[in-house]
Amino acid sequence: MKKKIENALKNVIAFGNNNIIESGILKKIDIFSHKIIIYLRLDHPSMHFKNKLIREINLSMKKENVLNPVYIKIERKLKENFNRKPMIKNIIAVASGKGGVGKSTIATNLTVSLEKMGFHVGLLDADIYGPSIPLMFNLNKKDFSEKIYNNENKMINPIISFGVKILSISFFLKDEQAIVWRGPMVTKVLRQFIHETDWGELDFLIVDLPPGTGDIHLSLLQEISLKGIVIVSTSQKIALSDVNRSVEMFRMKPINVPIIGIIENMSYILGEKKYYFFGKDGVKNFSEKMNLFFLGEVPMLQEIREYSDYGIPVVLKNKKIENIFMNITKNIINQL
Repeated sequence: MKKKIENALKNVIAFGNNNIIESGILKKIDIFSHKIIIYLRLDHPSMHFKNKLIREINLSMKKENVLNPVYIKIERKLKENFNRKPMIKNIIAVASGKGGVGKSTIATNLTVSLEKMGFHVGLLDADIYGPSIPLMFNLNKKDFSEKIYNNENKMINPIISFGVKILSISFFLKDEQAIVWRGPMVTKVLRQFIHETDWGELDFLIVDLPPGTGDIHLSLLQEISLKGIVIVSTSQKIALSDVNRSVEMFRMKPINVPIIGIIENMSYILGEKKYYFFGKDGVKNFSEKMNLFFLGEVPMLQEIREYSDYGIPVVLKNKKIENIFMNITKNIINQL
């Protein structure tokens, strides 16, 4: 049995032309009457690379007629340079307590505005359960399995679109595949996205957070030093009620992350005169009450929705909207 298992592992290529045994990542093999456990140790066990190894090991075992169930346990072997800090000057999270307020649209157009101003920018889609950033950049239907992982330095490569370096869990999934993970798994993936990604030198990394105040927010705050939070909301009371909870979370003493300011999205419909669909000045009044800097307001325009669906940031197509986002972006920079 052991000989069959070793033969199977010799057929699985790990790095370059070396198989699992030659490359030294095989730690040990435990053989039981009802199962086989294979222990591997890797420097940077990214999700994509681990899944590839597991898939190829199982296929090779079947070819060698090893019929017992195979369990693969992968440990991370720390190197001295593992904790090297990426060269990122400012990490800013875009947050909202409420879903559906257009947070990802705001994050997308902020990053492109920063890029248009001459900054080196990255965008991390931290919404693991409902990633939408790839759709905003027309990257949602493409296969990045060959581009996303660098075998030489064993790091994840962001995908570049409109000059922005982008990383999302969607790049590792099949179309519309659901993520059904518990908190620890989500935390683990986020840690990889932050520490095991070749972001290079960035002036800004914008992090698109999911709604709420849960595991992802806490995990992110533990892993990286945020320069600040940009809050997004609409004016209706139910949205501001949830945003209030987010503000309180970021202001808690154990967390204590500076809030750069708040943006009012879908503020008004522009026709012959401004029509305030969600109510007038709700976010502005909230900002005064909570002592938050009001960064600006973005109107509700069909063009914003259309270009988002096409996967084109609207600041590249509409001069009026570009000017609005440029002013908001300048306000963020001034607050920093």
